[in-house]
Amino acid sequence: MYDVIIVGGSVAGLSAALVLGRFRRQVLICDHQKPRNAPAEAAHNFFTRDGTPPAELLQIGREQLRPYATVQYRAAEVTGLKPIADGFDVQTADGAVFQSRRVLLATGVRDELPAIPGLAAYWGIGGIHHCPYCHGWEVRDQKIVIIGNGEVVYHLAALLSTLSPDISACLYGEPSPTSRQKSQLRQMGVTLYDAAIESIEGDSGHVQGVRLGDGRLLACQAIFVGTKPQPHSSLAQETGCQFDERGYVQVDVLGRTSVPNLYAAGDMVTPFHQLIAAAASGTAAGSGINTDMVFPPADSHS
Repeated sequence: MYDVIIVGGSVAGLSAALVLGRFRRQVLICDHQKPRNAPAEAAHNFFTRDGTPPAELLQIGREQLRPYATVQYRAAEVTGLKPIADGFDVQTADGAVFQSRRVLLATGVRDELPAIPGLAAYWGIGGIHHCPYCHGWEVRDQKIVIIGNGEVVYHLAALLSTLSPDISACLYGEPSPTSRQKSQLRQMGVTLYDAAIESIEGDSGHVQGVRLGDGRLLACQAIFVGTKPQPHSSLAQETGCQFDERGYVQVDVLGRTSVPNLYAAGDMVTPFHQLIAAAASGTAAGSGINTDMVFPPADSHS
């Protein structure tokens, strides 16, 4: 039986594994190898690793786990968790079943893109992004179009206005911007379009503009779009975890969920989706798991 099985081998999961490996915990990382940021050219805002390609960042993380012989990595998707007397049965898609005293869910989220023809083709590497913190600097001073509802457009425009003087916005979905938001968008110099969006157009692998339903082409070099983060996995729901009103798994500061011996970390527990925040979340959860194995929660002062 393992001490801990970590479901998800991206930044949060690997960070937790590092903490646990340093305490000689028997750890199995199960990873479906489908990270959310795979389409991105580089990861940003990660202290000491700014600009590192996401796949390289994960490779560094896995390599730095090698000195800790009690940590194992398995390229497999976990499809089921079954509580048992002293932990969980953990089933993978290839039919294997493992037992563990504790389980950490670090399965992350995926981006549900607007159903606009052409958008998916340029997602990530072709000039279409969703996070100004992750990709805003790289498109500074460029012509930018924002796509989203009133809340998304206002939020993204306010953030991007310090990086580019040339921003347009296309409304897509509800709610519409309020009168106050429209006024502030005008003050920021943002041109607002309420016409239907026909498609995203580009050439040579990079976006060139947004084609409106009336035939106009809003030329641009970058697009920021509002996405709907969705859970990568249904395991948290299936095991009975409590969720907050925004759909994120409720955890305490050490990653404990409402289910005994089950922990969660990373993008699935917070709307603050930054890699370095996911790493911190994984580190906290790893520390929480180790603490609880030394001091059972009933006796813990954490």
